[in-house]
Amino acid sequence: MKGFIMITIREIAKLAGVSRGTVDRVLNNRTGVNAETSRIVKQIAEEHGYSPSAPGKMLAAKSKHLKIGFIVCDRSMDIFFHSLIKAAEQKAEELKSFGVRVNIYKLKNLSDTYVEDVLRQVEEDKLDGIAMLPLQLPAVDCFIKRMKERNTPLVFFNLNSQEEEGLAYVGCDYYEAGRVAAGLIALSIGNKGKIVIATSYHKETLSFSERLNGFIDELDREYPEIEIVNRDEDYIFQEDDYSNILKVLSGNPDVKALYLVNPGDYGLCKAVAGFFKDHRVKIITNDLVEEKMELLMDGTISAAIGQEPLKQGTLPLQILYDYLSLGVIPEKQYITNLSIHIKQNAYIA
Repeated sequence: MKGFIMITIREIAKLAGVSRGTVDRVLNNRTGVNAETSRIVKQIAEEHGYSPSAPGKMLAAKSKHLKIGFIVCDRSMDIFFHSLIKAAEQKAEELKSFGVRVNIYKLKNLSDTYVEDVLRQVEEDKLDGIAMLPLQLPAVDCFIKRMKERNTPLVFFNLNSQEEEGLAYVGCDYYEAGRVAAGLIALSIGNKGKIVIATSYHKETLSFSERLNGFIDELDREYPEIEIVNRDEDYIFQEDDYSNILKVLSGNPDVKALYLVNPGDYGLCKAVAGFFKDHRVKIITNDLVEEKMELLMDGTISAAIGQEPLKQGTLPLQILYDYLSLGVIPEKQYITNLSIHIKQNAYIA
């Protein structure tokens, strides 16, 4: 699948810079259009999945009254998902005009009882397809198994822990994100010196473990003069409690940089920035979100690595719509771009 399927003759004409009549003649193999214009129109139509029957299929899809679910975390520490949820809500509004209802299920906590209750509601709603964050929880594993038994198509986003069970995955390559962070750290401190790592997530979290593996592998391979002083120590902090990280910093006053692997709580950035009186520690983080903008603009954070939350919020729903209504088989993976943001180009993408 290339691009979105819902493209019209009017949109093709606009992209090609020609009239709708010209597009109609090309797509219906009529004469009177020069070869180059015909080639451009056909290329645009192919890239966007257009076929002469697509409008008819869309009308037929509208009569199906499809119901799609979107399951996502929405706890106070899940700052990254705020932008993702907003994008999904906007996409849900767009899909209404195509006869699609999107139910968004927000996980406010991850206790077994709460997650099981939410997933029970999802099942009772008898959805045609589900886009979801495949959390590494027993209740989620059992839910995915039941959905597969019922042939309910699943599109995963942000985590790919259940790759073999899903129709498609939209999200980050976390190992590569770790490698990019290593390169940024090296650039910021001149390829040598002491650094600290920190995370607010459990070490078995897939996004954290893959990022950390990529980060350490790249440092070991390319930057042997960079030392992670708490590589084998406690680097997981609790929300609003940074004492263990600050203790590492107090024991290593010559630390040059900190890599905040899975953020969750940006209060740590302010605490680290205020810890040293004589020099500013370079801070590299992941996931540029609105809450981080001020810290990036005032120099508290040196750089952030983005992973396209807007795409992760919209594309899974689009994939399910295309699959359920138009029969479009998606690619297995849609890996998001890793963008580097500093204060001079801070934006959410």
